[in-house]
Amino acid sequence: MEFEEHIQSSLSNIEKIMQEDLAAEDKNVYGLLAPFISRGGKRIRPALALLCASALGADPKEVERPAAIIELFHNFTLIHDDIEDNSQFRRGVPTLHISHSIPMALNSGDALYTLIWKKIISLDLQCEKLLELQRLYTNGFKTVVDGQGTEIAWIHEDKFNVTEEEYLNMIAGKTAALIGLSCEMGAFLANSEYRKEMKSYGEKIGIAFQIHDDVLNVTGNFEKYRKEIGGDITEGKRTLMVVHALHSNKKNRLIEILKKHSCDPEEINEAISILKETGSIDYAREYSKRLVEDAKKDLQEIPDSKDKKSLMRIADYVIGREL
Repeated sequence: MEFEEHIQSSLSNIEKIMQEDLAAEDKNVYGLLAPFISRGGKRIRPALALLCASALGADPKEVERPAAIIELFHNFTLIHDDIEDNSQFRRGVPTLHISHSIPMALNSGDALYTLIWKKIISLDLQCEKLLELQRLYTNGFKTVVDGQGTEIAWIHEDKFNVTEEEYLNMIAGKTAALIGLSCEMGAFLANSEYRKEMKSYGEKIGIAFQIHDDVLNVTGNFEKYRKEIGGDITEGKRTLMVVHALHSNKKNRLIEILKKHSCDPEEINEAISILKETGSIDYAREYSKRLVEDAKKDLQEIPDSKDKKSLMRIADYVIGREL
């Protein structure tokens, strides 16, 4: 995704901030983190924070440090998510717990989380503004962890009677909360009246992002997706596609495969075929498209600018990407 030229320097600065923060810490504890973060990623969360702030009149440079904190938190969640899901690859490279052991990966994630809070309390803001920003971080981070915990509980308890509303609430936490936080934070740091609209925009594209990611997990190819295809089937995840397919006459067989956490390519392909045959993949695609159109409506009252155009394009990007 190509972002507007005027925030490219800020995105580069955010990369430097993250690497400098990690380089200043003990390599025995933090040494795995710099290479992990250097694997890249879309950096959509800091980009959204910068664009939302700029669209509402703030200097993007004022958002660099707060946005870097959000990206560090996102990377913390990736490390722990990979352990919880026993994922084999992250961005085309073996996950930290596969390459360096579960204890090393766990402690690296924990170390990153403590560093995040060290940086939060050190932000150069007036006391009242810093306290409000800390509240935003705290609520956003907690919502992410709550959403992840809900999904894990469904798998642990073999719960398959998940409703569409329950799924959407879970993903609104696990994935969308941090994207919503990025957008609201940009508006907050711009002292804007449009915090609610920006947060809503972010949360909607965040849900659409996750639904599309789930679709890619069963329809993509490894070279582009850079994570194992069908991994969600092995993990037994309750995606929107699965929730939809469980209302069909293929329900029992799909549940049987998901319960087994099968690594058998034939069974994984069978489950994917069920999602195709029941129209569940198409249903998920259409649902994410509707969410994106609703998200764009949240931007209607925002003054026209190149930043607003970028936000519109990002909304389209989250459901059009192949990576």
